[in-house]
Amino acid sequence: MEKIKINSVTWIRLQNPSEKEVKELEGLFEIHPIIQEEIYRPSDRSKVENYDGYIFAVYHLPIYNETERTSRRAEVDFVATQDLLITVSYEKIEPLLEFSRELEKNAGLKNKIQNPAQLIYYILQEVNVFSLRQLRHVEKKVNAVGAKIFKHPDRELLEEISYIKRDLLDFGIIAAGQKTTLESLLQVGADFWGKGMRIYFSDLLGSFLKVHFLLENLRATIVSYSDTVSQIFQFRTSDIVRRFSILGFLSFPLLLYATITLQPQIAPTLFADPIEFWLIFALIIVIVAGLLMILRKKGWF
Repeated sequence: MEKIKINSVTWIRLQNPSEKEVKELEGLFEIHPIIQEEIYRPSDRSKVENYDGYIFAVYHLPIYNETERTSRRAEVDFVATQDLLITVSYEKIEPLLEFSRELEKNAGLKNKIQNPAQLIYYILQEVNVFSLRQLRHVEKKVNAVGAKIFKHPDRELLEEISYIKRDLLDFGIIAAGQKTTLESLLQVGADFWGKGMRIYFSDLLGSFLKVHFLLENLRATIVSYSDTVSQIFQFRTSDIVRRFSILGFLSFPLLLYATITLQPQIAPTLFADPIEFWLIFALIIVIVAGLLMILRKKGWF
């Protein structure tokens, strides 16, 4: 447990809280047993609830998993009174650590925080910046796909597109919960701390919309690239099938000729003279060459 004093606000940070640490919170204010149970472990859904004298909020944010190559869900819980904020996480959350470091060295930021609502505002603004930064990395990958799409549209590129699509899908599922939580916080927070705090949560929601719009733009772009690569592969496949069909058509006279010459009953009567063999063979070659020229002229081959 870490306590940070910011003017008249006390910020308590918990990471993987023990039963003893959660029990210590009872000495600060009366916390419901159900909320105590929820603080012990991550929750399945985001929410904002107004209890008697405090607000409890569960906020999920996307964090990129290098091993799985997709975004996973991390969680920060907020328990806030009129002069106290408790944040609970179950792992090291980068935006929380960054905000804590910024708070230590930035006296101007400290002076802006006069109540827990403002502290929540600046913490979640840091989360939005972190989410935008993660999407910028995805944007670079999408742009790289766009640069390669007409140069090297191979299976590796298609695999990369699949990973990006999955990452954006997982990111979007988590982001949908963020939007709902911020909308609830806008209403509940204004009721709890007063209408003067409404502008902070409204600005927070507007800041999140930048993340939402970038996410939707990247999703639309990568789907378009995926369709384009699929069309290129389909064209290549149909082109190969077409070429083999034409080759089969052109080789049919030669195949027929070889079949006839290999038949003992037909060959002696058809080729009475060795010269006739070569004349017929040359005629077939001319026919095949003529068909080839006609097909090339029509652009079929």
